[in-house]
Amino acid sequence: MTLRIVKGLCDIAARYDGYVLDLWGVLFDGHQPTPYAIAALTELRRHGKRSLVLSNAPRRAHLVEKRMNEIGIPAGLYDHVHSSGEETWQHLKKRDDAFYASLGQACYHIGPVRDDNMVEGVGLYRVPSIEEADFILNTGPSGEEKLSDFEPMLQAARRRDLKMVCANPDLVVAYGAKLFLCGGSISQRYEEIGGNVRWYGKPLPDVSETAF
Repeated sequence: MTLRIVKGLCDIAARYDGYVLDLWGVLFDGHQPTPYAIAALTELRRHGKRSLVLSNAPRRAHLVEKRMNEIGIPAGLYDHVHSSGEETWQHLKKRDDAFYASLGQACYHIGPVRDDNMVEGVGLYRVPSIEEADFILNTGPSGEEKLSDFEPMLQAARRRDLKMVCANPDLVVAYGAKLFLCGGSISQRYEEIGGNVRWYGKPLPDVSETAF
């Protein structure tokens, strides 16, 4: 087999009508656009190519787009934005299968205040303890917690056989040279002890189907 080294989108831009682009580490580094990202998006637009930004951010797509625009990626350089958080929110809103129909409304939320948008507009209310919860919504740690910090809560949830919805399947995220825990690691541990988890985000198929 002959492998071709692709140096950039310019090498393949003419071959495709549309592109699905990751956000973190591809278009921006958490603080600013990555080198040449704006130039690449501009060239795709100049050649009439369509593009969709697909992120594993555990929040609504319009908030992801707002952040993109704030850090310097103009709205005119892409066509759509979708996120694992948006995919999760839509399922929480629609309750369109047996898993979601059985969840209830009392939600124990693993996540920072900035992810509160995930429980808005879907008939949920947050509860402060696992004992009061109907299910767990996992958007990821609030700070620099270790996985072991969540173990007592996960064990308590497993004893009650609570379902978990994971809005970010990433295991870790890099800020510069430092790695931080993500929601995927918590969900992975919950499955290891027998918990029932519904996952959303790349590389799972739901977000890709919605993107296409």
